[in-house]
Amino acid sequence: MFSEKASGGTKMSTLNVMIPSAAGADDFVKKASGLPFDINLSAGSRVVDAKSILGILYLGVGKILQLTAASEELPYMKNTFSDYLV
Repeated sequence: MFSEKASGGTKMSTLNVMIPSAAGADDFVKKASGLPFDINLSAGSRVVDAKSILGILYLGVGKILQLTAASEELPYMKNTFSDYLV
């Protein structure tokens, strides 16, 4: 799933992702850390930095999470996290 919304004048894009395990969280963080822009993961009202392994484990593995970044970064997000898209 994909959605867009404006946040402080910047269009944001959101993708649904699932990180299946703690090992998957490590791989996800390595991929996220290689990107030169901010990325957030959220579950309900809880939002964490997608480059933080502790943040991801806090949200929980095996759940559908929302991955959010600036809309112009959407192609990079889809390509980088294609294994996690739901």
